[in-house]
Amino acid sequence: MTMDVRDLKPGDVLLFSPEEGSWISKAITWLTDAPVSHAAMTYQLPTKLVEETPPAVRIADATLRFVDRTVHVMRLNKPVDDFKPVMDVAAKYLNGQAPYSMNNLYLLGILLLYKKFTPNDETQKIILKILKSLTERLLDAINQMKYPDKHPMVCSQFVFECYLEAGKAYRLSIKDGVLKSDSPRPNLITKAFKHTRKNSQLANLSAGAESDDEQLAKQLYHAMNDETLLASGVVSDELLDSIHDFAQTLHAVSQELELAKADPRQGLAILQAQSSMFVTPGDLLRHCPELRHVGDISLK
Repeated sequence: MTMDVRDLKPGDVLLFSPEEGSWISKAITWLTDAPVSHAAMTYQLPTKLVEETPPAVRIADATLRFVDRTVHVMRLNKPVDDFKPVMDVAAKYLNGQAPYSMNNLYLLGILLLYKKFTPNDETQKIILKILKSLTERLLDAINQMKYPDKHPMVCSQFVFECYLEAGKAYRLSIKDGVLKSDSPRPNLITKAFKHTRKNSQLANLSAGAESDDEQLAKQLYHAMNDETLLASGVVSDELLDSIHDFAQTLHAVSQELELAKADPRQGLAILQAQSSMFVTPGDLLRHCPELRHVGDISLK
């Protein structure tokens, strides 16, 4: 059903089709097998939305954010008195208490770590570049003391957390989510747990270094195909070492530790524990029984 922006209600979950020209959006939709790559939520007024986007949670004008995107509108299908508790949680994050915000390259990187597949050699090289870029951003957070509340958060996780923290009546669940698979293949996190780091590159990385995220995503998108998911090769030591570096940095940020005191295996444990709770935009669209699809908005 086609909707108008004025039909939106506070707490509506807004799921965006891929951004035109964005390779990151395309790669996310390919990895999640879903038509959406970003999540936000209607905030108080129909024309306002709240979203997790670098450098922090922000309020944006819906009529501007919706342009050239199809926005799938999801609404809670449980009876509640009002959405003030959900709005209050969002307001808390707006007031500066949000976890360190990472852009969609972080969502892409985490999906690559959690996906049950063995990437081919070409894809491994690109994943290596993505992980190094994400590690440099976490190093920048350490240097600037931008520590989060427990862990970095992506757009869909933010929406899910707002409902979770609002109380039992609002709580969402994910059933047979995007990352849940019956495949016996281990993901990269499992492979990294069995690996002993041979050569850390942390000393050679530059905190806050600039990278062309879209170019990395473009390379990844072109390297990935159905055969990629069926590949059965060996994961390189260099890639597994980089996962340890990323995990060590994540542990430092999550626990407010000096980098030298952080433990990569503790970081891997954090990542593994989060995998069962990680929520993608596609999960909110197709795998959340508490949400129902009430319509779509398309603005040109």
